[in-house]
Amino acid sequence: MVKAPNFDAAEAQLERCSFVPGAMTYDRCMSERFLTGRALSSEAAATWRKAIAPFVPRDSAFTIVDVGAGTCRFLPVLQAFTGARVVCIEPSFEMLVAGVRENGVSNALYVVGKGESIPLESGSCGLVWLSQSYHHVTDRAGLVDELRRIVTPAGCVLIRNSFSDRLDGFPTLFRFFPSALQLCTALPTVAETVRIFEEHGFILDTDQEVEQQTCGSLREFAERSRMRADSSLALLSDDEFQSGLDSLSREVELESEPAAVIEKLSLLAFRLREAA
Repeated sequence: MVKAPNFDAAEAQLERCSFVPGAMTYDRCMSERFLTGRALSSEAAATWRKAIAPFVPRDSAFTIVDVGAGTCRFLPVLQAFTGARVVCIEPSFEMLVAGVRENGVSNALYVVGKGESIPLESGSCGLVWLSQSYHHVTDRAGLVDELRRIVTPAGCVLIRNSFSDRLDGFPTLFRFFPSALQLCTALPTVAETVRIFEEHGFILDTDQEVEQQTCGSLREFAERSRMRADSSLALLSDDEFQSGLDSLSREVELESEPAAVIEKLSLLAFRLREAA
Protein backbone atom coordinates (compact mmCIF):
# COMPACT_ATOMS: atom_id res chain seq x y z
CA MET A 1 0.00 0.00 0.00
CA VAL A 2 1.26 3.48 -0.87
CA LYS A 3 1.71 5.47 2.31
CA ALA A 4 2.09 9.20 2.71
CA PRO A 5 5.59 10.10 3.93
CA ASN A 6 6.02 11.32 7.48
CA PHE A 7 7.48 14.80 7.11
CA ASP A 8 8.62 16.82 10.10
CA ALA A 9 5.62 18.58 11.61
CA ALA A 10 7.11 22.01 11.09
CA GLU A 11 7.60 21.34 7.39
CA ALA A 12 4.45 19.37 6.71
CA GLN A 13 2.01 21.71 8.44
CA LEU A 14 -0.03 23.59 5.82
CA GLU A 15 -3.26 25.43 6.22
CA ARG A 16 -6.03 23.27 4.75
CA CYS A 17 -8.37 25.61 2.94
CA SER A 18 -9.85 26.58 -0.37
CA PHE A 19 -7.13 27.70 -2.71
CA VAL A 20 -6.18 31.37 -2.56
CA PRO A 21 -3.04 32.98 -3.97
CA GLY A 22 -0.31 32.72 -1.37
CA ALA A 23 -1.84 29.67 0.33
CA MET A 24 1.19 27.53 -0.49
CA THR A 25 4.54 27.58 1.27
CA TYR A 26 7.40 26.56 -1.02
CA ASP A 27 10.10 25.79 1.53
CA ARG A 28 13.06 23.40 1.39
CA CYS A 29 10.86 20.38 2.09
CA MET A 30 8.42 21.23 -0.70
CA SER A 31 11.22 22.03 -3.15
CA GLU A 32 12.70 18.56 -2.71
CA ARG A 33 9.30 16.93 -3.13
CA PHE A 34 8.61 19.09 -6.18
CA LEU A 35 11.68 17.77 -8.00
CA THR A 36 10.14 14.29 -8.07
CA GLY A 37 6.44 14.98 -7.76
CA ARG A 38 6.29 17.61 -10.51
CA ALA A 39 9.13 16.54 -12.79
CA LEU A 40 8.45 17.01 -16.49
CA SER A 41 8.35 13.69 -18.33
CA SER A 42 10.31 13.45 -21.58
CA GLU A 43 7.03 13.03 -23.45
CA ALA A 44 5.56 16.15 -21.83
CA ALA A 45 8.73 18.12 -22.53
CA ALA A 46 8.52 17.23 -26.22
CA THR A 47 4.83 18.14 -26.32
CA TRP A 48 5.42 21.57 -24.83
CA ARG A 49 8.47 22.32 -26.93
CA LYS A 50 6.26 21.80 -29.99
CA ALA A 51 3.49 23.96 -28.50
CA ILE A 52 5.88 26.81 -27.61
CA ALA A 53 7.85 26.80 -30.88
CA PRO A 54 5.44 28.94 -32.98
CA PHE A 55 5.76 31.80 -30.48
CA VAL A 56 9.56 31.83 -30.21
CA PRO A 57 11.22 34.93 -31.71
CA ARG A 58 13.18 34.40 -34.90
CA ASP A 59 15.95 36.75 -33.74
CA SER A 60 19.52 35.47 -33.54
CA ALA A 61 19.55 36.29 -29.82
CA PHE A 62 16.63 36.95 -27.49
CA THR A 63 15.57 36.64 -23.87
CA ILE A 64 12.98 34.26 -22.47
CA VAL A 65 11.76 34.99 -18.95
CA ASP A 66 10.31 32.10 -16.95
CA VAL A 67 8.13 33.79 -14.31
CA GLY A 68 7.48 31.58 -11.30
CA ALA A 69 10.07 29.11 -12.55
CA GLY A 70 9.85 26.90 -9.47
CA THR A 71 12.53 24.23 -9.77
CA CYS A 72 13.31 25.36 -13.34
CA ARG A 73 11.76 22.23 -14.81
CA PHE A 74 11.05 24.02 -18.11
CA LEU A 75 14.57 25.42 -18.42
CA PRO A 76 15.86 22.58 -20.64
CA VAL A 77 12.88 23.07 -22.96
CA LEU A 78 13.27 26.85 -23.19
CA GLN A 79 17.06 26.85 -23.39
CA ALA A 80 16.97 24.47 -26.37
CA PHE A 81 15.57 27.15 -28.70
CA THR A 82 18.37 28.59 -30.82
CA GLY A 83 19.49 32.01 -29.62
CA ALA A 84 17.59 31.89 -26.35
CA ARG A 85 18.93 33.26 -23.09
CA VAL A 86 16.65 32.20 -20.25
CA VAL A 87 16.05 34.16 -17.06
CA CYS A 88 14.36 32.13 -14.30
CA ILE A 89 12.47 34.23 -11.76
CA GLU A 90 11.12 32.51 -8.66
CA PRO A 91 10.01 33.99 -5.31
CA SER A 92 11.14 30.95 -3.30
CA PHE A 93 14.89 30.81 -2.72
CA GLU A 94 14.63 27.13 -1.77
CA MET A 95 12.80 26.22 -4.99
CA LEU A 96 15.35 28.09 -7.09
CA VAL A 97 18.30 26.45 -5.34
CA ALA A 98 16.79 23.02 -5.96
CA GLY A 99 16.14 23.97 -9.57
CA VAL A 100 19.68 25.14 -10.23
CA ARG A 101 21.02 21.91 -8.75
CA GLU A 102 18.66 19.70 -10.77
CA ASN A 103 18.06 21.59 -14.02
CA GLY A 104 20.53 24.47 -14.06
CA VAL A 105 22.67 25.42 -17.05
CA SER A 106 25.63 27.78 -17.07
CA ASN A 107 24.27 30.37 -19.49
CA ALA A 108 20.91 30.93 -17.75
CA LEU A 109 20.23 33.57 -15.12
CA TYR A 110 18.50 32.84 -11.81
CA VAL A 111 16.72 35.56 -9.87
CA VAL A 112 14.84 35.40 -6.58
CA GLY A 113 11.89 37.69 -7.14
CA LYS A 114 8.24 38.13 -8.05
CA GLY A 115 6.59 38.67 -11.39
CA GLU A 116 5.17 41.97 -10.16
CA SER A 117 8.70 43.41 -10.00
CA ILE A 118 11.05 41.97 -12.60
CA PRO A 119 14.63 43.35 -12.56
CA LEU A 120 15.00 43.58 -16.34
CA GLU A 121 15.04 46.48 -18.77
CA SER A 122 11.86 47.62 -20.45
CA GLY A 123 11.21 46.01 -23.81
CA SER A 124 13.95 43.42 -23.33
CA CYS A 125 12.08 40.10 -23.39
CA GLY A 126 11.01 38.36 -26.56
CA LEU A 127 9.04 35.67 -24.77
CA VAL A 128 7.56 35.47 -21.27
CA TRP A 129 6.63 32.04 -19.95
CA LEU A 130 4.38 31.32 -16.96
CA SER A 131 3.80 27.65 -16.24
CA GLN A 132 1.32 26.80 -13.48
CA SER A 133 2.32 29.98 -11.66
CA TYR A 134 -0.31 32.51 -12.71
CA HIS A 135 -2.86 31.35 -10.13
CA HIS A 136 -0.33 31.87 -7.33
CA VAL A 137 0.11 35.58 -8.10
CA THR A 138 -1.57 37.84 -5.54
CA ASP A 139 -1.46 41.03 -7.63
CA ARG A 140 -2.37 39.88 -11.13
CA ALA A 141 -2.96 43.39 -12.45
CA GLY A 142 0.49 44.38 -11.19
CA LEU A 143 1.97 41.31 -12.84
CA VAL A 144 0.40 42.07 -16.21
CA ASP A 145 1.58 45.69 -16.05
CA GLU A 146 5.11 44.44 -15.45
CA LEU A 147 4.87 41.96 -18.31
CA ARG A 148 3.73 44.77 -20.60
CA ARG A 149 6.79 46.76 -19.54
CA ILE A 150 9.41 44.08 -20.21
CA VAL A 151 8.08 42.42 -23.36
CA THR A 152 9.38 43.56 -26.76
CA PRO A 153 6.89 45.13 -29.19
CA ALA A 154 6.75 41.88 -31.17
CA GLY A 155 7.06 39.67 -28.10
CA CYS A 156 4.59 37.26 -26.56
CA VAL A 157 3.39 36.16 -23.14
CA LEU A 158 2.54 32.47 -22.82
CA ILE A 159 0.50 31.16 -19.90
CA ARG A 160 0.38 27.42 -19.34
CA ASN A 161 -2.15 26.91 -16.58
CA SER A 162 -5.18 25.18 -15.14
CA PHE A 163 -8.34 27.26 -15.00
CA SER A 164 -11.47 26.74 -12.92
CA ASP A 165 -13.70 26.71 -15.99
CA ARG A 166 -11.56 24.00 -17.62
CA LEU A 167 -11.07 21.25 -15.08
CA ASP A 168 -11.89 18.34 -17.36
CA GLY A 169 -8.22 17.80 -18.13
CA PHE A 170 -7.35 15.93 -14.93
CA PRO A 171 -9.65 12.90 -14.75
CA THR A 172 -7.16 10.66 -12.95
CA LEU A 173 -6.31 13.23 -10.28
CA PHE A 174 -9.93 14.02 -9.49
CA ARG A 175 -11.00 10.38 -9.63
CA PHE A 176 -8.80 9.51 -6.67
CA PHE A 177 -8.79 12.90 -4.95
CA PRO A 178 -12.31 14.30 -5.51
CA SER A 179 -11.88 17.03 -2.91
CA ALA A 180 -9.07 18.47 -5.03
CA LEU A 181 -11.67 19.36 -7.64
CA GLN A 182 -13.45 21.62 -5.17
CA LEU A 183 -10.16 23.33 -4.31
CA CYS A 184 -9.50 23.98 -7.99
CA THR A 185 -12.80 25.78 -8.47
CA ALA A 186 -11.09 28.74 -6.80
CA LEU A 187 -8.56 29.04 -9.64
CA PRO A 188 -8.96 31.96 -12.06
CA THR A 189 -11.08 31.45 -15.16
CA VAL A 190 -9.93 31.93 -18.72
CA ALA A 191 -12.37 34.83 -19.13
CA GLU A 192 -11.04 36.58 -16.01
CA THR A 193 -7.49 36.14 -17.22
CA VAL A 194 -8.22 37.48 -20.69
CA ARG A 195 -10.05 40.46 -19.20
CA ILE A 196 -7.11 41.45 -16.98
CA PHE A 197 -4.67 41.22 -19.88
CA GLU A 198 -6.94 43.18 -22.20
CA GLU A 199 -7.43 45.89 -19.57
CA HIS A 200 -3.66 46.26 -19.35
CA GLY A 201 -2.69 46.59 -22.98
CA PHE A 202 -2.67 43.06 -24.38
CA ILE A 203 -4.81 41.12 -26.83
CA LEU A 204 -5.43 37.38 -26.83
CA ASP A 205 -3.52 35.85 -29.73
CA THR A 206 -4.10 32.14 -29.12
CA ASP A 207 -6.21 29.99 -26.82
CA GLN A 208 -5.59 26.27 -27.08
CA GLU A 209 -5.70 23.17 -24.92
CA VAL A 210 -2.69 20.88 -24.92
CA GLU A 211 -2.69 17.23 -23.91
CA GLN A 212 0.45 15.88 -22.28
CA GLN A 213 1.59 12.51 -21.01
CA THR A 214 2.19 13.26 -17.36
CA CYS A 215 3.04 9.70 -16.33
CA GLY A 216 3.73 6.45 -18.13
CA SER A 217 1.58 4.40 -15.79
CA LEU A 218 -0.80 4.58 -12.86
CA ARG A 219 2.01 3.32 -10.61
CA GLU A 220 4.16 6.29 -11.60
CA PHE A 221 1.21 8.59 -10.98
CA ALA A 222 0.84 7.10 -7.50
CA GLU A 223 4.50 7.69 -6.70
CA ARG A 224 4.25 11.29 -7.87
CA SER A 225 1.05 11.86 -5.93
CA ARG A 226 2.69 10.45 -2.83
CA MET A 227 5.09 13.42 -2.83
CA ARG A 228 2.12 15.78 -2.39
CA ALA A 229 3.87 18.42 -4.50
CA ASP A 230 0.72 19.62 -6.28
CA SER A 231 -1.04 22.44 -4.43
CA SER A 232 -4.40 20.71 -4.96
CA LEU A 233 -3.05 17.78 -2.92
CA ALA A 234 -1.03 19.77 -0.41
CA LEU A 235 -4.12 21.71 0.65
CA LEU A 236 -6.25 18.63 1.28
CA SER A 237 -6.73 17.40 4.82
CA ASP A 238 -4.37 14.59 5.76
CA ASP A 239 -7.29 12.16 5.98
CA GLU A 240 -8.57 13.05 2.51
CA PHE A 241 -5.09 12.76 1.07
CA GLN A 242 -4.42 9.36 2.65
CA SER A 243 -7.84 8.08 1.56
CA GLY A 244 -7.00 9.01 -2.02
CA LEU A 245 -3.62 7.30 -1.79
CA ASP A 246 -5.22 4.14 -0.43
CA SER A 247 -7.73 4.06 -3.28
CA LEU A 248 -4.98 4.73 -5.79
CA SER A 249 -2.83 1.98 -4.29
CA ARG A 250 -5.60 -0.57 -4.78
CA GLU A 251 -5.97 0.41 -8.43
CA VAL A 252 -2.22 0.20 -8.99
CA GLU A 253 -2.24 -3.42 -7.88
CA LEU A 254 -4.86 -4.16 -10.54
CA GLU A 255 -2.91 -2.50 -13.36
CA SER A 256 -1.73 -5.45 -15.47
CA GLU A 257 -0.36 -3.32 -18.30
CA PRO A 258 0.92 0.24 -17.82
CA ALA A 259 -1.48 2.85 -19.15
CA ALA A 260 -0.27 6.41 -19.64
CA VAL A 261 -1.86 9.16 -17.56
CA ILE A 262 -2.88 11.97 -19.89
CA GLU A 263 -3.68 15.47 -18.64
CA LYS A 264 -4.78 18.60 -20.45
CA LEU A 265 -3.78 22.20 -19.75
CA SER A 266 -4.59 25.50 -21.40
CA LEU A 267 -2.05 27.58 -23.29
CA LEU A 268 -2.94 31.26 -23.66
CA ALA A 269 -0.80 33.56 -25.81
CA PHE A 270 -1.00 37.33 -25.42
CA ARG A 271 0.59 40.09 -27.50
CA LEU A 272 0.76 43.84 -27.02
CA ARG A 273 -2.27 45.59 -28.46
CA GLU A 274 -0.25 48.33 -30.16
CA ALA A 275 1.87 45.71 -31.94
CA ALA A 276 -1.12 43.84 -33.35
